[in-house]
Amino acid sequence: MSVRLRHALPTVLLAGAVLISGCAGSDSDPKAHQQATDGTTPAARPSPSTVLPNGIVKPGTPLAVGDGAWTVTLQGLERLPSGAVASVPAGSSAYRARVTVANQRAQVATAPRTAVTARYGALGRTAAEATDTGASSSKDEPQQVRPNGSVDRDVKLVLPDQAQGLPVTVTVEATEEGLAEPELLFFEDALPGGAAASPDPQMPQGAPAGQSVTPLGQWNGQVSVGKVTVSGEGASRTGSLELSLVNRSGDPVPGLGTTLRILTGQDLHLAATVRPVYGYRDAAIAPYRTATQTVSFRVPETAVGGPVTVEAVDAGGSKVTFEGTLG
Repeated sequence: MSVRLRHALPTVLLAGAVLISGCAGSDSDPKAHQQATDGTTPAARPSPSTVLPNGIVKPGTPLAVGDGAWTVTLQGLERLPSGAVASVPAGSSAYRARVTVANQRAQVATAPRTAVTARYGALGRTAAEATDTGASSSKDEPQQVRPNGSVDRDVKLVLPDQAQGLPVTVTVEATEEGLAEPELLFFEDALPGGAAASPDPQMPQGAPAGQSVTPLGQWNGQVSVGKVTVSGEGASRTGSLELSLVNRSGDPVPGLGTTLRILTGQDLHLAATVRPVYGYRDAAIAPYRTATQTVSFRVPETAVGGPVTVEAVDAGGSKVTFEGTLG
């Protein structure tokens, strides 16, 4: 079943990497949005891996959009031959996600625009969109569809080979003509190309929410900030980390909506302010699933090897603080 974005839960934290300037704007104390149990590793959901939560379906299942005026179907992820897509990193493969949009009415109509996000594994790491895809599905020109006809739209994605056999949750955002907000559709299946993996944990459980400071790489409530790695030399040094958010509800979360403030040294110098998003948008998180996005930022050379503090600030101004070492 589809769920409109405007009916989703209030915004909580999400992820992708776009650098912005300035500081996040609230000094409110951390809040416990939802209480998690002790432990630092993900715990499996009690339901069998073959049973998907309400709101997530298998590829090939048509889902209604626009009160039944359209159906949208993810046909699945098809592994492409080596060399079919340029610039695929070693140890990764390209896949085609085909989305079919079908007109259920008896007149010609403009098909909804679609955008695709794929997340794989227990932490829901985000697949990259292939650089030679051309115009992405989100930027397609409006397409007219004949009565009871359909149109196919392809998106090419790059996933690491180690993800083969792991569950992949695909979010399709379908936006009807004249509307600004999409309907959210969720599909899930194992990534082809390898043996199906054993049931994967989908709901990380971390340290109790609301603690004052959390070590990098651990969970505070539904949020985790990974350890910082540093690459490059001199002024071109770049730091990267993973921001993860678990959705513990039966409704989609409408995106990370998070700002990260990177503070270095004992004097807490503001090195960067980062707003993680996927591509141009803050892609929604499926019910009972986790989303992880890699965040990159510039690193002051003098700060490498020293302490780093990361504040994760949600749209409401609530903060969760993580500490560790830079590199």
